[in-house]
Amino acid sequence: MKTSIISRLALSTVAALALAVPASNAQCFGDDNLDNGPCCGLTQANLPDFPGVQMGGLGVCWDACAVVDKNNIRVEWGTLNQTVCGQYVTPLRVIDGATGTILLDGPMTLDYSRTWIEIDPTGIAHQVWRFVAKVDLTATAPAGAVPPCPVPLNLVQNPNATAFFYGYLDYVDCQTTPGFGPRNALVLYHPCDRFMHTPGFSSQPGAAHGDDAFAIVAPHNAAQPFTPVNQKAPGGPVIEGATRNVSPSPQVCFVEDQVSVGSIAALAAGCLCTVQKNPKQHTIRDFNAMTTCPSPVGVPGDWDSQAVNFPTLPWFEMVTTSIGFWSTPGLYPGEESAWADEGLFIHQDVCQGSFIEIKYGGSTNKGWDALSFAGNQLGSFTDIADNWSAPLFGPYNLPIFGSSQPTDRVIHVNLAP
Repeated sequence: MKTSIISRLALSTVAALALAVPASNAQCFGDDNLDNGPCCGLTQANLPDFPGVQMGGLGVCWDACAVVDKNNIRVEWGTLNQTVCGQYVTPLRVIDGATGTILLDGPMTLDYSRTWIEIDPTGIAHQVWRFVAKVDLTATAPAGAVPPCPVPLNLVQNPNATAFFYGYLDYVDCQTTPGFGPRNALVLYHPCDRFMHTPGFSSQPGAAHGDDAFAIVAPHNAAQPFTPVNQKAPGGPVIEGATRNVSPSPQVCFVEDQVSVGSIAALAAGCLCTVQKNPKQHTIRDFNAMTTCPSPVGVPGDWDSQAVNFPTLPWFEMVTTSIGFWSTPGLYPGEESAWADEGLFIHQDVCQGSFIEIKYGGSTNKGWDALSFAGNQLGSFTDIADNWSAPLFGPYNLPIFGSSQPTDRVIHVNLAP
């Protein structure tokens, strides 16, 4: 991102305002308080109430990493209900834009990741809250019907099946007064069979939809259209980031463990649904970082993506799937590109031990100028959370993917602008 002199002045002003906002008005330009405390300690989260939303969107369908269908949709979700500190659930509906028919619905789990400030092209500051999203969706179309995009075929072939979609959700709000405006972004992705329906590993095994993959994206409208396209994901050194364990308590969160050094290296791109060089929808990225908190024996925490027994296990490091981009600079999220992330990781957690985990989430790049509450200019964003976790040396309980499972750890990082 390139920042004009005016934007730099606005960013500096917002950074000062962020420190001055009283707690009673914390939902406007307020930090989340999750890095306030000792290693492995507890803190109270400073988060607003998040309302329900209705948005125009786009369903996208791929076959062997090439777009084969698009469909105008509407997405609706209810007020976010907190289950434990920083984790929420809400019912999601995906509705056909032409007929008003409910295509997909199911409970969406949202793991709060982090907040930051963005400056729109007019110089106005907005606060963004990002969540890692996981949802098991069912189809409401009659059994045996040809499903419209983005409904996976197996959902109407088997009415008892569910489809695990993952990605991220942004809430964007207030300029001068508390409350949310009409600015949100949602990206959810359901990959091809290799990543979701492999027999022996999946809770939804079988030949479900072959090389087909599906996405739910919002916003999409005449003013802010979304264009599905294959783009290589960015890489570079991590300039800011943290990991946080999910607390079992609704009242308090664990304090974040800050990243001391890390990187996301973009190694190669291709199509892993069919394991070929083109189309280049998937970027293989090596994601590793070290944190500041020490373990009881004085060793800092870390995580590292893994390539284990590929292609039997589908991930070669972190697999980042290109979804596409928005193109209108004056409307949120601006000229921004979006990806979905998944991969197998070893995570050395200083508070709870060492684990092997499958993590899901999303990445974005460009968009409006962004500033962290630490005062750093931010580049591309990556936010992921585990959906399966086991002690590093076992036991490894099956299935390991295919549907939503509890979250233990959330990670967020930024690359340089």
